[in-house]
Amino acid sequence: MNEVSKELVKQTEGVITEAYKDVASPSVKPIGVMLSYLPRTIRLAFGRWEKWIVNGEESLLKTGELLKDKLENIPEEKICEPEPYVAIPAIQQLSYCENSEELRNLYANLLASSMNIDTKWKVHPSFVDIIKQLNPDEAKLLKSLPAIHIESHPLINVKLVNKSQGGEYDLISNFTDVGLNKIENKVNICSYIENLERLKLIEIPPFSSLMDKSKYEGLKKNPILINSISPYLVEQFEIRYELKRFHLTNFGVAFVETCCK
Repeated sequence: MNEVSKELVKQTEGVITEAYKDVASPSVKPIGVMLSYLPRTIRLAFGRWEKWIVNGEESLLKTGELLKDKLENIPEEKICEPEPYVAIPAIQQLSYCENSEELRNLYANLLASSMNIDTKWKVHPSFVDIIKQLNPDEAKLLKSLPAIHIESHPLINVKLVNKSQGGEYDLISNFTDVGLNKIENKVNICSYIENLERLKLIEIPPFSSLMDKSKYEGLKKNPILINSISPYLVEQFEIRYELKRFHLTNFGVAFVETCCK
């Protein structure tokens, strides 16, 4: 372990807990004193921005705790100061993620990437705003995707065709089982996919599907899909499936590599 890593571990262990107690006490210490609890590398990186950070004491301490392990294996010569237009809003948002470990980790990974010379160039300033528009399930879904632009995943639409009049209606759009076992609110998977597409993290090419059609069989038999098609609908309508696919955009690959992995 290099000297910076040793110092991160040495200065952080034990003292962060005490710092949290101080923050919670009636007499909160000045931010300059609070910064002294942080590992030297993190303190130097964030110290000059303290006046711009909302809820500065707690945000900085939580940031230091999250970054401790993520920076441990980065060689000292690779650690650099993150750009303020990335670091400041990321630290601010950390203070609003108290109940979500998934979102906290996205911000921490973003900061760690921005402090590494080898990965700093991949960090786009819009990543902070993107994380703000994700919920924990969507973060888990992204984490389950391999960071490869050319790998596509199955999507399916369920359509109802009126047997007498021939009109066609969409019952379910953009259903997939990719990452389904990782998320809590499984019935919301379609809206999650649509949000990721809205954020330009994934692309759903029109009139395009996977060559291996067997990958859609599991989707058709998924209980969530089956339970959405009532016997009444089967009597009144013909059920048709539209086979589709989605993949990470180049922008999405950069986001996943920077914030999720």
